[in-house]
Amino acid sequence: MRKATTWYMSAVSVSGLFVGGFAFWRFFFRNTAFWDAGGAWTFLVLLVLCWGCCCLPLYIRDDCTVDLSFISVLASVLLLGPEGAVTVCMLTYFFVVIPSPDGKSRSHIFNTQFSKTLFNLACRNLSVGLGGVFYYLAGGFAGNIALPGVLLPSLLFVVMAMVVNVLVVMFYFVIEQQARIFPTVFQMFAGLAPSIVCTAPIGYFLAMLFQMRGGVWLSMLFMLPLLLARYSFKLYLDSRKQQFNIVRTLAAALEAKDTYTQGHSQRVGYFAELIGQQMGFNYRQIELLRSAAVFHDIGKIGVPDAVLQKPGPLTPEERDIIRQHPEQGVRILKNLAGYDEIIPLVLHHHEFYDGRGYPGGTKGDEIPLGAYVLGVADAYDAIISDRPYRKGRTPQEAARILREESGRQFHPQVAVIAADMIEKGKLARPDLSESSEPTGASTC
Repeated sequence: MRKATTWYMSAVSVSGLFVGGFAFWRFFFRNTAFWDAGGAWTFLVLLVLCWGCCCLPLYIRDDCTVDLSFISVLASVLLLGPEGAVTVCMLTYFFVVIPSPDGKSRSHIFNTQFSKTLFNLACRNLSVGLGGVFYYLAGGFAGNIALPGVLLPSLLFVVMAMVVNVLVVMFYFVIEQQARIFPTVFQMFAGLAPSIVCTAPIGYFLAMLFQMRGGVWLSMLFMLPLLLARYSFKLYLDSRKQQFNIVRTLAAALEAKDTYTQGHSQRVGYFAELIGQQMGFNYRQIELLRSAAVFHDIGKIGVPDAVLQKPGPLTPEERDIIRQHPEQGVRILKNLAGYDEIIPLVLHHHEFYDGRGYPGGTKGDEIPLGAYVLGVADAYDAIISDRPYRKGRTPQEAARILREESGRQFHPQVAVIAADMIEKGKLARPDLSESSEPTGASTC
Protein backbone atom coordinates (compact mmCIF):
# COMPACT_ATOMS: atom_id res chain seq x y z
CA MET A 1 0.00 0.00 0.00
CA ARG A 2 1.29 3.47 -0.87
CA LYS A 3 2.24 5.82 1.95
CA ALA A 4 -0.19 8.43 0.60
CA THR A 5 -2.97 5.81 0.71
CA THR A 6 -2.19 5.05 4.35
CA TRP A 7 -2.41 8.73 5.24
CA TYR A 8 -5.64 9.13 3.28
CA MET A 9 -7.27 6.11 4.92
CA SER A 10 -6.18 7.38 8.33
CA ALA A 11 -7.65 10.83 7.69
CA VAL A 12 -10.95 9.36 6.49
CA SER A 13 -11.08 6.94 9.42
CA VAL A 14 -10.50 9.65 12.02
CA SER A 15 -13.07 11.96 10.40
CA GLY A 16 -15.63 9.19 10.09
CA LEU A 17 -15.18 8.05 13.69
CA PHE A 18 -15.60 11.62 14.90
CA VAL A 19 -18.84 11.96 12.92
CA GLY A 20 -20.03 8.61 14.29
CA GLY A 21 -19.20 9.51 17.88
CA PHE A 22 -20.85 12.92 17.63
CA ALA A 23 -24.00 11.40 16.09
CA PHE A 24 -24.10 8.67 18.77
CA TRP A 25 -23.86 11.25 21.56
CA ARG A 26 -26.54 13.52 20.10
CA PHE A 27 -28.92 10.66 19.40
CA PHE A 28 -28.76 8.95 22.79
CA PHE A 29 -28.24 11.94 25.10
CA ARG A 30 -29.98 14.84 23.33
CA ASN A 31 -33.10 13.01 22.19
CA THR A 32 -34.85 12.00 25.42
CA ALA A 33 -38.36 12.81 24.11
CA PHE A 34 -38.01 10.13 21.48
CA TRP A 35 -37.36 7.42 24.05
CA ASP A 36 -40.20 8.62 26.28
CA ALA A 37 -42.58 8.18 23.35
CA GLY A 38 -41.69 4.51 23.01
CA GLY A 39 -39.27 5.01 20.15
CA ALA A 40 -37.03 2.18 21.38
CA TRP A 41 -39.05 -0.35 19.38
CA THR A 42 -38.70 1.70 16.21
CA PHE A 43 -34.96 2.02 16.75
CA LEU A 44 -34.57 -1.70 17.45
CA VAL A 45 -36.54 -2.79 14.38
CA LEU A 46 -34.58 -0.41 12.14
CA LEU A 47 -31.37 -1.91 13.55
CA VAL A 48 -32.55 -5.42 12.70
CA LEU A 49 -33.73 -4.44 9.21
CA CYS A 50 -30.47 -2.65 8.40
CA TRP A 51 -28.40 -5.55 9.72
CA GLY A 52 -30.41 -8.12 7.77
CA CYS A 53 -30.18 -6.17 4.52
CA CYS A 54 -26.40 -5.74 4.91
CA CYS A 55 -25.98 -9.48 5.47
CA LEU A 56 -27.86 -10.35 2.27
CA PRO A 57 -26.01 -8.61 -0.56
CA LEU A 58 -26.30 -9.52 -4.22
CA TYR A 59 -23.07 -9.91 -6.16
CA ILE A 60 -23.31 -8.04 -9.46
CA ARG A 61 -19.61 -8.81 -9.89
CA ASP A 62 -17.16 -10.55 -7.59
CA ASP A 63 -16.01 -7.10 -6.42
CA CYS A 64 -19.35 -5.29 -6.41
CA THR A 65 -22.50 -5.86 -4.36
CA VAL A 66 -25.89 -4.23 -3.95
CA ASP A 67 -28.20 -4.64 -1.00
CA LEU A 68 -31.40 -3.17 0.44
CA SER A 69 -29.78 -1.43 3.41
CA PHE A 70 -30.33 2.08 2.05
CA ILE A 71 -34.08 1.54 2.50
CA SER A 72 -33.67 1.28 6.27
CA VAL A 73 -31.06 4.07 6.28
CA LEU A 74 -33.45 6.55 4.64
CA ALA A 75 -36.29 5.43 6.91
CA SER A 76 -33.97 6.02 9.88
CA VAL A 77 -33.19 9.55 8.67
CA LEU A 78 -36.89 10.35 8.36
CA LEU A 79 -37.90 8.82 11.70
CA LEU A 80 -34.81 9.23 13.90
CA GLY A 81 -32.96 12.07 12.19
CA PRO A 82 -29.51 11.82 10.55
CA GLU A 83 -27.86 11.21 13.93
CA GLY A 84 -30.08 8.17 14.42
CA ALA A 85 -29.31 6.91 10.91
CA VAL A 86 -25.55 7.19 11.52
CA THR A 87 -25.99 5.35 14.82
CA VAL A 88 -27.99 2.56 13.14
CA CYS A 89 -25.32 2.16 10.44
CA MET A 90 -22.49 2.21 12.95
CA LEU A 91 -23.98 -0.29 15.38
CA THR A 92 -25.02 -2.79 12.70
CA TYR A 93 -21.66 -2.64 10.90
CA PHE A 94 -19.86 -4.59 13.61
CA PHE A 95 -22.26 -7.53 13.35
CA VAL A 96 -22.57 -7.82 9.58
CA VAL A 97 -21.48 -11.16 8.09
CA ILE A 98 -21.22 -11.18 4.29
CA PRO A 99 -20.93 -14.41 2.26
CA SER A 100 -18.24 -14.63 -0.40
CA PRO A 101 -19.26 -14.75 -4.09
CA ASP A 102 -19.02 -18.55 -4.11
CA GLY A 103 -20.76 -18.90 -0.73
CA LYS A 104 -17.90 -20.95 0.72
CA SER A 105 -16.66 -18.38 3.22
CA ARG A 106 -17.86 -15.39 5.22
CA SER A 107 -16.45 -11.90 5.65
CA HIS A 108 -16.79 -10.09 8.99
CA ILE A 109 -14.80 -7.73 11.18
CA PHE A 110 -12.74 -10.54 12.71
CA ASN A 111 -11.24 -11.69 9.40
CA THR A 112 -11.02 -8.27 7.74
CA GLN A 113 -7.97 -6.04 8.00
CA PHE A 114 -8.50 -3.56 10.84
CA SER A 115 -7.57 -0.52 8.73
CA LYS A 116 -10.06 -1.58 6.07
CA THR A 117 -12.79 -2.05 8.68
CA LEU A 118 -12.24 1.44 10.04
CA PHE A 119 -12.12 2.96 6.56
CA ASN A 120 -15.34 1.29 5.43
CA LEU A 121 -17.15 2.25 8.63
CA ALA A 122 -15.90 5.82 8.34
CA CYS A 123 -17.07 5.99 4.73
CA ARG A 124 -20.60 5.01 5.81
CA ASN A 125 -20.58 7.52 8.68
CA LEU A 126 -19.36 10.35 6.48
CA SER A 127 -21.80 9.70 3.65
CA VAL A 128 -24.84 9.45 5.93
CA GLY A 129 -23.64 12.23 8.27
CA LEU A 130 -22.81 14.79 5.56
CA GLY A 131 -25.97 13.86 3.69
CA GLY A 132 -27.81 14.56 6.95
CA VAL A 133 -26.34 18.07 7.11
CA PHE A 134 -28.04 18.89 3.82
CA TYR A 135 -31.22 17.22 5.10
CA TYR A 136 -31.30 19.69 7.98
CA LEU A 137 -30.34 22.67 5.79
CA ALA A 138 -33.34 21.92 3.57
CA GLY A 139 -35.69 22.04 6.55
CA GLY A 140 -35.99 18.34 7.37
CA PHE A 141 -36.31 17.09 10.92
CA ALA A 142 -36.90 13.76 12.65
CA GLY A 143 -40.44 12.44 12.57
CA ASN A 144 -41.79 14.75 9.88
CA ILE A 145 -42.61 12.80 6.72
CA ALA A 146 -45.45 15.00 5.48
CA LEU A 147 -45.61 15.51 1.72
CA PRO A 148 -44.54 17.54 -0.17
CA GLY A 149 -42.33 19.23 2.43
CA VAL A 150 -40.20 16.14 3.03
CA LEU A 151 -39.33 15.66 -0.65
CA LEU A 152 -36.55 18.26 -0.97
CA PRO A 153 -34.75 17.32 2.29
CA SER A 154 -34.96 13.62 1.38
CA LEU A 155 -33.72 14.23 -2.16
CA LEU A 156 -30.76 16.27 -0.94
CA PHE A 157 -29.89 13.60 1.61
CA VAL A 158 -29.98 10.82 -1.01
CA VAL A 159 -27.90 12.78 -3.53
CA MET A 160 -25.28 14.05 -1.08
CA ALA A 161 -24.89 10.71 0.70
CA MET A 162 -24.30 9.08 -2.68
CA VAL A 163 -21.85 11.78 -3.82
CA VAL A 164 -19.82 11.62 -0.60
CA ASN A 165 -19.64 7.82 -0.75
CA VAL A 166 -18.48 7.91 -4.36
CA LEU A 167 -15.88 10.63 -3.75
CA VAL A 168 -14.36 8.92 -0.70
CA VAL A 169 -14.00 5.59 -2.51
CA MET A 170 -12.91 7.24 -5.77
CA PHE A 171 -10.03 9.12 -4.18
CA TYR A 172 -8.85 5.88 -2.62
CA PHE A 173 -8.53 4.32 -6.08
CA VAL A 174 -6.97 7.48 -7.49
CA ILE A 175 -4.26 7.47 -4.81
CA GLU A 176 -3.69 3.71 -4.50
CA GLN A 177 -4.14 2.52 -8.07
CA GLN A 178 -3.51 5.78 -9.96
CA ALA A 179 -7.00 5.51 -11.48
CA ARG A 180 -8.15 8.33 -13.73
CA ILE A 181 -10.59 10.79 -12.17
CA PHE A 182 -12.59 10.87 -15.39
CA PRO A 183 -14.42 8.75 -16.41
CA THR A 184 -14.00 7.05 -13.00
CA VAL A 185 -16.24 9.58 -11.19
CA PHE A 186 -19.02 9.32 -13.71
CA GLN A 187 -18.86 5.53 -13.88
CA MET A 188 -18.97 5.09 -10.10
CA PHE A 189 -21.81 7.61 -9.75
CA ALA A 190 -23.76 6.06 -12.63
CA GLY A 191 -23.28 2.57 -11.21
CA LEU A 192 -24.52 3.61 -7.77
CA ALA A 193 -27.37 5.91 -8.82
CA PRO A 194 -29.95 3.44 -10.22
CA SER A 195 -29.87 1.24 -7.13
CA ILE A 196 -30.19 4.18 -4.73
CA VAL A 197 -32.82 6.10 -6.73
CA CYS A 198 -35.05 3.04 -7.07
CA THR A 199 -34.85 2.07 -3.40
CA ALA A 200 -35.22 5.59 -1.91
CA PRO A 201 -39.04 5.79 -2.31
CA ILE A 202 -39.35 2.41 -0.57
CA GLY A 203 -37.50 3.93 2.39
CA TYR A 204 -40.14 6.65 2.58
CA PHE A 205 -42.98 4.11 2.52
CA LEU A 206 -41.25 2.14 5.27
CA ALA A 207 -41.05 5.28 7.41
CA MET A 208 -44.75 5.93 6.76
CA LEU A 209 -45.65 2.44 8.00
CA PHE A 210 -43.79 3.03 11.26
CA GLN A 211 -46.08 5.98 12.02
CA MET A 212 -49.23 3.93 11.51
CA ARG A 213 -50.99 1.88 14.18
CA GLY A 214 -49.06 -1.36 14.59
CA GLY A 215 -46.32 0.14 12.45
CA VAL A 216 -43.52 -2.02 13.86
CA TRP A 217 -45.28 -5.18 12.70
CA LEU A 218 -46.36 -3.64 9.40
CA SER A 219 -42.77 -2.67 8.64
CA MET A 220 -41.53 -6.22 9.12
CA LEU A 221 -44.32 -7.59 6.90
CA PHE A 222 -43.47 -4.91 4.32
CA MET A 223 -39.93 -6.29 3.98
CA LEU A 224 -41.09 -9.80 3.06
CA PRO A 225 -42.05 -8.99 -0.57
CA LEU A 226 -38.72 -7.16 -0.96
CA LEU A 227 -36.86 -10.23 0.23
CA LEU A 228 -38.82 -12.33 -2.25
CA ALA A 229 -37.86 -9.92 -5.04
CA ARG A 230 -34.24 -10.14 -3.89
CA TYR A 231 -34.40 -13.94 -3.97
CA SER A 232 -35.82 -13.91 -7.51
CA PHE A 233 -33.08 -11.56 -8.70
CA LYS A 234 -30.47 -13.75 -7.00
CA LEU A 235 -31.74 -16.78 -8.92
CA TYR A 236 -31.40 -14.78 -12.15
CA LEU A 237 -27.84 -13.70 -11.32
CA ASP A 238 -26.91 -17.24 -10.31
CA SER A 239 -28.23 -18.65 -13.58
CA ARG A 240 -26.26 -16.06 -15.57
CA LYS A 241 -23.13 -16.85 -13.61
CA GLN A 242 -23.61 -20.60 -14.08
CA GLN A 243 -24.05 -20.15 -17.81
CA PHE A 244 -20.92 -17.97 -17.95
CA ASN A 245 -18.93 -20.56 -16.02
CA ILE A 246 -20.01 -23.34 -18.40
CA VAL A 247 -18.75 -21.46 -21.44
CA ARG A 248 -15.60 -20.38 -19.59
CA THR A 249 -14.97 -24.04 -18.78
CA LEU A 250 -15.17 -24.81 -22.49
CA ALA A 251 -12.63 -22.06 -23.15
CA ALA A 252 -10.34 -23.46 -20.44
CA ALA A 253 -10.69 -26.96 -21.91
CA LEU A 254 -9.70 -25.54 -25.29
CA GLU A 255 -6.58 -23.91 -23.87
CA ALA A 256 -5.69 -27.09 -21.99
CA LYS A 257 -5.32 -28.86 -25.35
CA ASP A 258 -2.38 -26.63 -26.19
CA THR A 259 0.20 -25.72 -23.54
CA TYR A 260 1.38 -22.81 -25.67
CA THR A 261 -1.96 -20.99 -25.36
CA GLN A 262 -2.75 -21.65 -21.70
CA GLY A 263 -3.83 -18.44 -20.02
CA HIS A 264 -4.21 -16.70 -23.38
CA SER A 265 -7.82 -15.59 -22.82
CA GLN A 266 -7.02 -14.21 -19.37
CA ARG A 267 -4.06 -12.24 -20.70
CA VAL A 268 -6.06 -10.89 -23.63
CA GLY A 269 -8.78 -9.75 -21.22
CA TYR A 270 -6.17 -8.10 -19.00
CA PHE A 271 -4.55 -6.25 -21.92
CA ALA A 272 -7.89 -5.28 -23.47
CA GLU A 273 -9.16 -3.87 -20.19
CA LEU A 274 -6.06 -1.70 -19.71
CA ILE A 275 -6.19 -0.42 -23.28
CA GLY A 276 -9.91 0.27 -22.99
CA GLN A 277 -9.39 2.22 -19.78
CA GLN A 278 -6.66 4.29 -21.41
CA MET A 279 -9.03 5.07 -24.28
CA GLY A 280 -11.75 6.24 -21.90
CA PHE A 281 -14.14 3.32 -22.31
CA ASN A 282 -16.98 3.34 -19.80
CA TYR A 283 -17.66 0.57 -17.31
CA ARG A 284 -20.12 -1.23 -19.58
CA GLN A 285 -17.69 -1.24 -22.50
CA ILE A 286 -14.92 -2.60 -20.26
CA GLU A 287 -17.22 -5.39 -19.07
CA LEU A 288 -17.99 -6.33 -22.68
CA LEU A 289 -14.26 -6.47 -23.45
CA ARG A 290 -13.68 -8.80 -20.49
CA SER A 291 -16.46 -11.15 -21.55
CA ALA A 292 -15.45 -11.09 -25.21
CA ALA A 293 -11.86 -11.92 -24.25
CA VAL A 294 -13.01 -15.04 -22.40
CA PHE A 295 -14.98 -16.27 -25.42
CA HIS A 296 -13.07 -14.84 -28.38
CA ASP A 297 -11.47 -18.16 -29.33
CA ILE A 298 -14.27 -20.48 -28.18
CA GLY A 299 -14.94 -21.40 -31.81
CA LYS A 300 -11.61 -23.25 -31.92
CA ILE A 301 -13.28 -26.03 -29.96
CA GLY A 302 -14.43 -27.29 -33.37
CA VAL A 303 -10.96 -27.17 -34.97
CA PRO A 304 -9.30 -30.61 -35.33
CA ASP A 305 -6.44 -31.22 -32.89
CA ALA A 306 -4.11 -32.02 -35.77
CA VAL A 307 -4.52 -28.45 -37.01
CA LEU A 308 -4.80 -26.71 -33.66
CA GLN A 309 -1.69 -28.38 -32.21
CA LYS A 310 0.43 -28.53 -35.34
CA PRO A 311 4.06 -27.79 -34.32
CA GLY A 312 4.81 -25.68 -37.37
CA PRO A 313 3.42 -23.25 -39.95
CA LEU A 314 -0.04 -24.06 -41.31
CA THR A 315 -0.87 -24.87 -44.91
CA PRO A 316 -3.36 -22.63 -46.78
CA GLU A 317 -6.07 -25.28 -46.27
CA GLU A 318 -5.35 -25.46 -42.54
CA ARG A 319 -5.43 -21.67 -42.27
CA ASP A 320 -8.89 -21.72 -43.85
CA ILE A 321 -10.03 -24.13 -41.15
CA ILE A 322 -8.60 -21.95 -38.38
CA ARG A 323 -10.18 -18.84 -39.88
CA GLN A 324 -13.62 -20.32 -39.36
CA HIS A 325 -13.33 -20.11 -35.58
CA PRO A 326 -14.87 -16.60 -35.16
CA GLU A 327 -18.04 -17.74 -36.93
CA GLN A 328 -18.02 -21.00 -34.98
CA GLY A 329 -17.78 -18.97 -31.78
CA VAL A 330 -20.72 -16.81 -32.82
CA ARG A 331 -22.83 -19.92 -33.45
CA ILE A 332 -22.06 -21.12 -29.93
CA LEU A 333 -22.85 -17.75 -28.33
CA LYS A 334 -26.13 -17.38 -30.23
CA ASN A 335 -27.43 -20.41 -28.33
CA LEU A 336 -26.84 -18.63 -25.01
CA ALA A 337 -28.97 -15.85 -23.56
CA GLY A 338 -27.36 -12.55 -22.65
CA TYR A 339 -24.31 -12.54 -24.93
CA ASP A 340 -25.68 -10.68 -27.94
CA GLU A 341 -23.55 -7.60 -27.24
CA ILE A 342 -20.23 -9.44 -27.39
CA ILE A 343 -21.02 -11.31 -30.62
CA PRO A 344 -19.72 -8.46 -32.87
CA LEU A 345 -16.47 -8.37 -30.88
CA VAL A 346 -15.97 -12.13 -31.16
CA LEU A 347 -16.88 -12.15 -34.85
CA HIS A 348 -14.61 -9.27 -35.88
CA HIS A 349 -11.55 -9.58 -33.63
CA HIS A 350 -9.46 -10.90 -36.55
CA GLU A 351 -10.66 -8.31 -39.06
CA PHE A 352 -8.08 -5.80 -40.31
CA TYR A 353 -8.60 -2.07 -40.47
CA ASP A 354 -7.88 -2.10 -44.21
CA GLY A 355 -10.20 -5.05 -44.91
CA ARG A 356 -7.61 -7.84 -45.33
CA GLY A 357 -8.75 -9.77 -42.26
CA TYR A 358 -11.26 -12.55 -41.72
CA PRO A 359 -13.91 -13.93 -41.67
CA GLY A 360 -15.75 -11.29 -43.72
CA GLY A 361 -13.14 -8.79 -44.90
CA THR A 362 -14.98 -6.04 -43.02
CA LYS A 363 -12.99 -2.83 -42.55
CA GLY A 364 -12.82 0.66 -41.10
CA ASP A 365 -15.72 2.00 -39.08
CA GLU A 366 -17.90 -0.95 -40.07
CA ILE A 367 -16.29 -2.76 -37.13
CA PRO A 368 -16.97 -1.83 -33.45
CA LEU A 369 -14.04 -0.09 -31.77
CA GLY A 370 -14.13 -2.73 -29.03
CA ALA A 371 -13.35 -5.42 -31.64
CA TYR A 372 -10.22 -3.48 -32.64
CA VAL A 373 -9.16 -3.24 -28.98
CA LEU A 374 -9.69 -6.98 -28.57
CA GLY A 375 -7.76 -7.62 -31.80
CA VAL A 376 -4.77 -5.56 -30.65
CA ALA A 377 -4.75 -7.28 -27.24
CA ASP A 378 -4.98 -10.68 -28.96
CA ALA A 379 -2.18 -9.86 -31.40
CA TYR A 380 0.06 -8.42 -28.67
CA ASP A 381 -0.21 -11.55 -26.54
CA ALA A 382 0.46 -13.73 -29.61
CA ILE A 383 3.57 -11.68 -30.51
CA ILE A 384 5.18 -11.89 -27.07
CA SER A 385 4.24 -15.55 -26.43
CA ASP A 386 6.29 -18.60 -27.40
CA ARG A 387 5.00 -20.86 -30.16
CA PRO A 388 6.25 -24.31 -31.23
CA TYR A 389 7.72 -22.78 -34.38
CA ARG A 390 9.15 -19.53 -32.91
CA LYS A 391 10.16 -17.78 -29.70
CA GLY A 392 8.09 -14.93 -28.37
CA ARG A 393 9.33 -11.44 -29.20
CA THR A 394 10.01 -8.64 -26.75
CA PRO A 395 7.35 -6.06 -25.84
CA GLN A 396 9.46 -3.41 -27.59
CA GLU A 397 9.35 -5.41 -30.83
CA ALA A 398 5.61 -5.82 -30.39
CA ALA A 399 5.21 -2.03 -30.00
CA ARG A 400 7.18 -1.51 -33.21
CA ILE A 401 4.94 -3.97 -35.07
CA LEU A 402 1.80 -2.24 -33.79
CA ARG A 403 3.07 1.10 -35.06
CA GLU A 404 4.06 -0.36 -38.43
CA GLU A 405 0.64 -1.96 -38.87
CA SER A 406 -1.28 1.11 -37.66
CA GLY A 407 -3.93 1.88 -40.26
CA ARG A 408 -3.36 -1.47 -41.94
CA GLN A 409 -3.99 -4.44 -39.66
CA PHE A 410 -4.83 -2.34 -36.61
CA HIS A 411 -7.03 0.64 -35.92
CA PRO A 412 -4.68 3.68 -35.88
CA GLN A 413 -5.86 5.09 -32.56
CA VAL A 414 -5.88 1.74 -30.77
CA ALA A 415 -2.47 0.74 -32.16
CA VAL A 416 -0.77 4.00 -31.15
CA ILE A 417 -2.27 4.01 -27.65
CA ALA A 418 -1.32 0.35 -27.08
CA ALA A 419 2.22 0.93 -28.40
CA ASP A 420 2.66 3.95 -26.09
CA MET A 421 1.47 1.87 -23.12
CA ILE A 422 3.87 -0.95 -24.01
CA GLU A 423 6.81 1.43 -24.28
CA LYS A 424 5.94 2.95 -20.90
CA GLY A 425 5.71 -0.48 -19.27
CA LYS A 426 1.94 -0.29 -18.73
CA LEU A 427 1.17 -3.54 -20.59
CA ALA A 428 3.50 -5.93 -18.82
CA ARG A 429 2.60 -9.60 -19.05
CA PRO A 430 0.50 -10.47 -15.96
CA ASP A 431 1.44 -13.20 -13.51
CA LEU A 432 -1.58 -15.51 -13.66
CA SER A 433 -0.27 -17.65 -10.81
CA GLU A 434 -1.44 -14.93 -8.42
CA SER A 435 -5.08 -14.08 -8.04
CA SER A 436 -5.99 -10.72 -9.46
CA GLU A 437 -9.37 -10.67 -7.72
CA PRO A 438 -10.01 -7.95 -5.13
CA THR A 439 -9.81 -8.95 -1.51
CA GLY A 440 -13.23 -7.57 -0.70
CA ALA A 441 -16.48 -6.46 -2.21
CA SER A 442 -17.54 -2.87 -2.65
CA THR A 443 -21.13 -1.76 -2.55
CA CYS A 444 -22.22 -0.10 -5.76
